[in-house]
Amino acid sequence: MQAVIGICLCAAALSLLLKQYRPEYSLFLSIACGVGILLWLLDSMMPILEQVKQFSSLASFGTQQGAGSILIKSLGICLVTQAACDICRDIGENAIAARLETAGKAAMILLAGPMLTELLQQAIHLIG
Repeated sequence: MQAVIGICLCAAALSLLLKQYRPEYSLFLSIACGVGILLWLLDSMMPILEQVKQFSSLASFGTQQGAGSILIKSLGICLVTQAACDICRDIGENAIAARLETAGKAAMILLAGPMLTELLQQAIHLIG
């Protein structure tokens, strides 16, 4: 983690320096640094994701996708949406970033819809 922090601080300092002379390069550096961090995070989370996949096969709610699969996909949506929103804010497009956050939330609701429906049907079955 210390290496990632060091790389981020160096990229931020270099980006600040580049912003004075070549703002377009500063944006590319920021995007490259963000993508690099996401790739590092994905690589370091692989053992955890494999464990969640194993648990999801045990704890399926009867839907086409298990709870673990939905969890992994929603985590991916969160990370990609946050990174894209940060890039939009970096270039001064706050309105686009806000709409993108709304789209990410809607995507997560759509993803979890079948699981929520199955849970509600199970609850109604238990009550009735």
